[in-house]
Amino acid sequence: MRKLQVTKPIWHALIWIAIYIVAVNIGDFFGEQLGFPGMTSIVLVALSVVLLLYLRAGRRLAFYGVRRVQPGTLPLTLFYVPLFAIAFLQYGKGFAAGLDWQTVLFAVILVVAVGFIEELLFRGFLLQALRTRGNLSRAIIISGVTFGIGHIVNLLRGYSLPDQALQLVGAVLIGIALAYCMVLTGSILPGVAFHALFNLSGTLTAHSVPGDTITVGVIAIVMIPYIFFLRNRLAKAGPAVQMTATQSA
Repeated sequence: MRKLQVTKPIWHALIWIAIYIVAVNIGDFFGEQLGFPGMTSIVLVALSVVLLLYLRAGRRLAFYGVRRVQPGTLPLTLFYVPLFAIAFLQYGKGFAAGLDWQTVLFAVILVVAVGFIEELLFRGFLLQALRTRGNLSRAIIISGVTFGIGHIVNLLRGYSLPDQALQLVGAVLIGIALAYCMVLTGSILPGVAFHALFNLSGTLTAHSVPGDTITVGVIAIVMIPYIFFLRNRLAKAGPAVQMTATQSA
């Protein structure tokens, strides 16, 4: 895998994404068989630890954005305010029925693990791999679209087609915004925090097609101008900021 990381970084990213998808399905399967819904959370925490050890051994944590935000770069993203604003948007739909402390606990563990893994895989591995091709804007768009399309696997977890379509649109827009933010700040950590908070609100709240449609509409209204704002900030920031992450290899 380490040789692939250098010689064929896109394949390296795609293989890890496939491992993640398999891990989720293994957790879901055994959780259902054992009557333990928290199994997927445990599996993904284990995968998170494996990824951290893998990157630490290869001295690639900073290269993939597992580090602090670089000095002076947060203002370039408006301090992530638009993203964190939509992270709490879904609570307007009301809480889901049947929540208890155990459900909430494993939901928190799950969203933190998912947030870390998905940010690392899509804004770390995949984005950095695509950047090696030389076109940064295209790399950002492709990584965001791939992130959105990757959510199609949720059909295997019982999602309906309307729910899946809405999730895909929202995920593409959010994925593109997060990719811009990662390039500007050199860190995936704020994205991990947002991702966990956003997924938690989706996990704990009630779902309906009308309610989810309104949510995605608001996300689009906020994210589309924000993406253009980030694109403009990146263009003005120049090569010094644009090369922040790649110089840490």
